[in-house]
Amino acid sequence: MDNFNVEDYHDLVKNQKSYSGRNENQSYKERLYRLKRLKRMLVEKEGSWMEALNRDLGKSPIESYTSELALLLNEIDTVTQNLNKWMKPKKSTHISLSGVAKSVLRPQPYGSILVLSPWNYPLQLTLMPVIGTLAAGNSCVIKPSEFASATAKLLADSVKEYFKPEEVTVIEGDSRVAESLLTLDWDFIFFTGSKRVGKIVHQAAAEKQIPVVLELGGKNPCIVDETGLSKETIRQIIWGKFVNAGQTCIAPDTVYVHESIYTDFLTEAAECIEAFYGKYPEQSPDYSRIIHQEQLKKQIGFLNQGTVYHGGRYNLAERYVEPTILIDLAEESAMMKEEIFGPIMPVISYSSIQELTKELNQQPVPLAAYVFSENQDTIRYLEKEIRSSAFSLNQVIRHAAHAEIPFGGLKESGFGSYHGLTSFETFSFQKVFYEQKNRKSLSQQYPPYRSKQLDLLRKFRKKLF
Repeated sequence: MDNFNVEDYHDLVKNQKSYSGRNENQSYKERLYRLKRLKRMLVEKEGSWMEALNRDLGKSPIESYTSELALLLNEIDTVTQNLNKWMKPKKSTHISLSGVAKSVLRPQPYGSILVLSPWNYPLQLTLMPVIGTLAAGNSCVIKPSEFASATAKLLADSVKEYFKPEEVTVIEGDSRVAESLLTLDWDFIFFTGSKRVGKIVHQAAAEKQIPVVLELGGKNPCIVDETGLSKETIRQIIWGKFVNAGQTCIAPDTVYVHESIYTDFLTEAAECIEAFYGKYPEQSPDYSRIIHQEQLKKQIGFLNQGTVYHGGRYNLAERYVEPTILIDLAEESAMMKEEIFGPIMPVISYSSIQELTKELNQQPVPLAAYVFSENQDTIRYLEKEIRSSAFSLNQVIRHAAHAEIPFGGLKESGFGSYHGLTSFETFSFQKVFYEQKNRKSLSQQYPPYRSKQLDLLRKFRKKLF
């Protein structure tokens, strides 16, 4: 956006703050109306969303629906079914030596929220937090990724059609636009993306003391022990790794397989890739593309850091990298240290689960740890010992698809969470109303204090407040 001037948006932020602060715009009826409009926008333009996602990432209609549209529709349904209950004030009565008091907690909107979204799931990861902002009574400005340009353009046009600017606004542009927007006086910032940019967002928010949620990434380990190998295990891992060409923040990053089943795992994994995408995945309508040339070159560079067991072909013009299995990786290789975020799956054998756990816990905390096992002792050990934001047993990715389950990172993988009720709570602050029913108070509350009062206060400590 060459003609972007951040000064033009100061008034927009002020108007959004004013709009979301009016009582009539905070009502259950009004919030429900906005959510229903958002659902209409998704349903009525379903075909257009699928076309845009295909242009940006080569997604098939099935993948676009299951990994983007369906998740959003389910989230809206869950929120609308429960919103009235979530909005109700929480009342309490307090009895103490000072008499009776009552308190009321009322969830209130923050005001104007900035949502900075990524390119890998450009519809779902943009609108999922927006559902929470609207449910909580906020207004929001969306800055979508410029790399998913078709989806971003459709989103901007659609939001103009279904929402007023003071409700929801989309601002297109590159990283310079995002950096400029961070200088405005937001009430809350929600960011999904890389660790590098996340640090920039965090610093900008801290300078203005703006609350922020960071949804980042990480190297999600996937462990298959000697009891965990099955046809379904292979299908789960191959699907989870290569859906969206591996460009999923919660995809299995590296697979650790017990040495006793290592060879069998490799054989069956290669067979499963071919069963899913054919001998020539480049020709498969179900296999996505890498988002841009920079990301493509990064993936091609990874191919040289191990031995290609399966795959390894690529096409620069088509932004294509074949689903690839790598073995014999050097510990000091770059892909063993940074998130792969692409269709390359290192498979490493291990012998001791205890030693593997120690090794994994020395790495940054991932968004998820995946374990395939039927050994209850191993399962209990790993659940207790592995540091991760989520622990998923005999499944991959699906935990993030449920509106009832909070989703978020820990330390290097981010902080804060959302989805369902958690989204409503994240985008609301609790305003406290406190009323003392009687106007009397304990004389010991006020100076001058006497030393003998301390013994009396200790005795009745639990009844003081």
